[in-house]
Amino acid sequence: MRKIYLLITALVIGAGAVFVALNRSKSADQIVKPEIIKVTASQVTIAWLSDSPYKARVFYKPAGTDAPPLVATETIASDQHEVAVTGLSPSMRYTYWLADTDARFQFQTQPLPNSPFSFVLVWGDTSNQILQLMMSEVPEFFISLTKDETEKSDSFSDARPFVPAYSTIGRDSPFLTAVASRRVTNRVDPWKLDWGGLRLIFIDKNSNIKQLLKTPTAHTLGIITSPKIVETFEAENISKSILHSSLLAHNKQNPAQPVAFVIITDQIDNALEIDDIQYLAISTRSNTGAIRVDVDVESTTAFFVDRQKEIPLRKPPLKQKRTCQQCRRLADRGAYEESVQAYKDFIENNKGHFQIDDAYFAIAEIFDEKLFKFQNALKWYHRLINEYPGGTLTPLAKQRIKYLAEYSDFNYEPLARFERIKKVEFARKKHRPEECDNLLKETESIITQYPESKLAPIIQYWLANQYRLIDTEKAVNAYMTLRKNYPNHPEAKEVLMEIGETYYTAARYKEAIAIYKNALTELPSLADTINAQISRSKRNISRSQNALICWVVIALITAIAVVKKPFGIGKTKIISPLVAFILLGAILLFGAWLIHEQFSSSAEMLLIVTFFSIAAVLGSLISEIFTEKFLKQPYTRIKGILLAFAGTVIGLILFVAGIYLTIYYINIHYLIIVGI
Repeated sequence: MRKIYLLITALVIGAGAVFVALNRSKSADQIVKPEIIKVTASQVTIAWLSDSPYKARVFYKPAGTDAPPLVATETIASDQHEVAVTGLSPSMRYTYWLADTDARFQFQTQPLPNSPFSFVLVWGDTSNQILQLMMSEVPEFFISLTKDETEKSDSFSDARPFVPAYSTIGRDSPFLTAVASRRVTNRVDPWKLDWGGLRLIFIDKNSNIKQLLKTPTAHTLGIITSPKIVETFEAENISKSILHSSLLAHNKQNPAQPVAFVIITDQIDNALEIDDIQYLAISTRSNTGAIRVDVDVESTTAFFVDRQKEIPLRKPPLKQKRTCQQCRRLADRGAYEESVQAYKDFIENNKGHFQIDDAYFAIAEIFDEKLFKFQNALKWYHRLINEYPGGTLTPLAKQRIKYLAEYSDFNYEPLARFERIKKVEFARKKHRPEECDNLLKETESIITQYPESKLAPIIQYWLANQYRLIDTEKAVNAYMTLRKNYPNHPEAKEVLMEIGETYYTAARYKEAIAIYKNALTELPSLADTINAQISRSKRNISRSQNALICWVVIALITAIAVVKKPFGIGKTKIISPLVAFILLGAILLFGAWLIHEQFSSSAEMLLIVTFFSIAAVLGSLISEIFTEKFLKQPYTRIKGILLAFAGTVIGLILFVAGIYLTIYYINIHYLIIVGI
């Protein structure tokens, strides 16, 4: 039966092209998701599985450079790929990608023993925050303290292409687990992990770890164990344990390489120092959390990511001389209290040093912008100004003193709470909607509690700007509250412009125009800018209306051509358009390639070529069908000419409508080229 509808065929072809173009890299990411399974100072092994065997290639180059990529290749074809990238530099970050895929990943080689690094301990299901932890804490590897061999979810799925993962029983690797000949799920007790100058020893029961404590390169030794070793986390109980006795004996025999810390899982959160060994208990059974551990030649610190709490796992020797750079590095890793003490030691041990003013400013800045202890910050800012009045940092200190003085009301309470939310908590949690919403509500509570604070309008303005990104109505209400409660504040002067931009960004152009017209009467000095925004809004409304008209025209003409007797479109009519689609697509693709730099991406170029070809072929076919169905015999020559002309016009209309919709949905900005 002749009831094959061209519209369905065109949509299927178009949908297929869209799927291929938009999901090319996505499919690669889903099907081919690499995993870092081994890292040394000079070599990284990348692994993944594939549906069919092939000889894998990995391209790589130093991150952030324009260097030509190098390539590492498998020696034989396989569906279990392990590509070793060799000849690398220590502590170097590299960008890599798999052949024939667009997704880019990065890895970092192990540091030398005297170089600092960080790793992250996690417990519970951290799959929702693993990427955020990787970006904010910059670990070189992850360790799960609650690894369950039977669990179905993979908390490290998104992190595996970037860093290796371990559990308390060994290497955490779905790839190695999937390869039967290399199964690693059996518990190994005890086992060790060496990274840079750190050796971690994992034990689940009282075992002989004497040989594992011997290492020629590690400057820091640590133990991670279960509560089976210590029944209760009490000093008396720990000091009498077999483990503590073994560690104490080792430390007496090896004072240059002592065991610095022991982390015990599944205990009530607590910390004890016994015989210069730091014991840290972590409650991992019912909670979800993360700890960043910063390892340095001088010290090791555990930083609780969600609690702004840090515990020294290994303290530096008293009065050890640090350079100013080493002090700064501590602050960069989030060890703020330790950094302040290090700067103070630097000042005390380096009287007259040319970097003393840098140390003053650094201490003040940490107290000011990291710890939010403004009184302490002022003390160090003033000390800098008094002792170095002509220093290069003195003007910055004076500016900050002026700012703190302006917002010192209510004993700095509003300022401290707002700065902590804005600079720390919101920056960490803005990608988690529920927690982000809670933080914004907490910000609102600051204004509610301190409505008379000089900082209140600034907080209100910041709040409105944050809502603008996630909720148009809340943003508008926040801007209107600023306008109502603080009309004389500078941030409130151009609130109508902000509201107009909020509506414009949300594509609510009619509401934007109404607000902009109100702004014209209040802000005559901005008339040119406001009128330009009104014109842009009207233009976008016209574009949307034109798109709707195009859809109606295409649907109407196609429906008439299909339902007009004889119904449907004959099979023989499909073959020629399909051939024409292929030939026209090839021609347009070649032409587009010649000017490919004009497109924002190859996917965009392919989409435009595909739908331009569909529009041309569909317009031609529908016009032909339309003419044939209305051109009945007997007919006059004039009637035939008129119908042929009408069919041509209809074909052009469909073609133009298809082109307009293609540009409208793929990249609307191209409409500017034709003045629309």
